[in-house]
Amino acid sequence: MDQNDFEIQVEVNDPKIQSGINKYTIYSVRGMDKNGQFDVVRRFSDFRLIRQMLVHKWPGCYIPPLPPRKALGNMDQKFIDDRMHSLQEWMRTISQLKYFWYSEEFQSFIKVNGDIEKALAQVPKLTYEEIINKYQDTFTDLSGREINRDLVQKINDFHQFLRKVSPMMENFKQIAKNIQLSRDSYQKQLIHFLQVLLPEYEQQILLEFTESPDKLVIQSIKLDEYPAQIFNNYLNVLNQDEFIVLFQEIRKESKQLRAFLETMTQREKYEQQKLFFEQKQKELQLELQEILAGKASIMKIFSTTKKEDKIAKLQVEIDSTTKDIENMQFICDILTVLLGYIEIDKFKLEKQNNYYKIAKRLIQYEIQLTQVAEEFWERIQQNYNLL
Repeated sequence: MDQNDFEIQVEVNDPKIQSGINKYTIYSVRGMDKNGQFDVVRRFSDFRLIRQMLVHKWPGCYIPPLPPRKALGNMDQKFIDDRMHSLQEWMRTISQLKYFWYSEEFQSFIKVNGDIEKALAQVPKLTYEEIINKYQDTFTDLSGREINRDLVQKINDFHQFLRKVSPMMENFKQIAKNIQLSRDSYQKQLIHFLQVLLPEYEQQILLEFTESPDKLVIQSIKLDEYPAQIFNNYLNVLNQDEFIVLFQEIRKESKQLRAFLETMTQREKYEQQKLFFEQKQKELQLELQEILAGKASIMKIFSTTKKEDKIAKLQVEIDSTTKDIENMQFICDILTVLLGYIEIDKFKLEKQNNYYKIAKRLIQYEIQLTQVAEEFWERIQQNYNLL
């Protein structure tokens, strides 16, 4: 069966706190892929380790970021549960990218019991030729794609964009957090006002003024089944902290932007490596020309190596460096095509769809909140003719 035809099943669950000098949490990672079942335990640092290995093994490919670390409060149950759900989402995202999932390193991550750091350390490093061969086998649909000035400009422009907006996203994140905290505080106080303060005022003060329990608004609503249902609906919607979703999504997107910036930096690294080899080749060729012309530096005057041996050695180095330049150029071309034709467009579409999804969710919540609030207050007005 082709690996792309097999629906991978994966669950991250059953978090357990491990005691010791430094407490930490382990998670069960269970499921099935085309190679069979897997059931291992992993801590958060293991997930960080495999993600970093994917970054190095798959340069130019966008590797989704993991949830953020937390220095204090990382043993709180809510934090542990939230992290578990985020790790679950991360694993399912990786499962949709089969070339990551079935790579040697990731198979070790989900199949090897015991010390995963030691197991991953045994995964061999790839040579330049192996990287080229792996990408040619993996991304066959990119074969023959044209590299032109517009494509390179597209990549450079998006790289500059990410650098510019990353600090902006940090500011958005803080604003979203402030809004969420303010909204949460307001709604909790409103719930307390409706559930506690108003009934207490009615019982302790208004009753003296009206001298009739029937004129106690909130108390009467609670005793009447239908208005009580409307009141509870209103309280239930107020209890929903939908704006925390906005904060969490902006925080996630901020990390995703940085992760994609990391992806683009990989291509930049190979570009710089190519320049290094090109400079090295120029220096070697200059040195060869000087030897052939009978010139030598002070240090090499006293060298006992024969001229013919020096020439042969330099020629070997030049040939090796030429091969390195060719490999670097090939890898840079592959990464240019991968980023320009796949990764950037896919990332943009994902961000666009996610924005509309979150906007729709908040809009639906605000409409629902408005509707239940209006229904509740109108019921009070109709029943008691307060205005």
